[in-house]
Amino acid sequence: MPVIKVIEIIGTSESSWEDAAAVAVSKATKTIHNITGAEVIAQTAKVENGAIREYRTTLHVAFALDA
Repeated sequence: MPVIKVIEIIGTSESSWEDAAAVAVSKATKTIHNITGAEVIAQTAKVENGAIREYRTTLHVAFALDA
């Protein structure tokens, strides 16, 4: 039975919270392998002049540790 570790990451996007989550997971896979799941913890945004300029999604990412 594998041991699973959970870490928190934040992704950003100029287009959507969904894209910010996808960016975060995509970048995480470059240094973390065996990712088994992700949970959205928070969605926030950077606002300038009354408009959203950057979407931010905070995720918990789970991955199996190497034996």
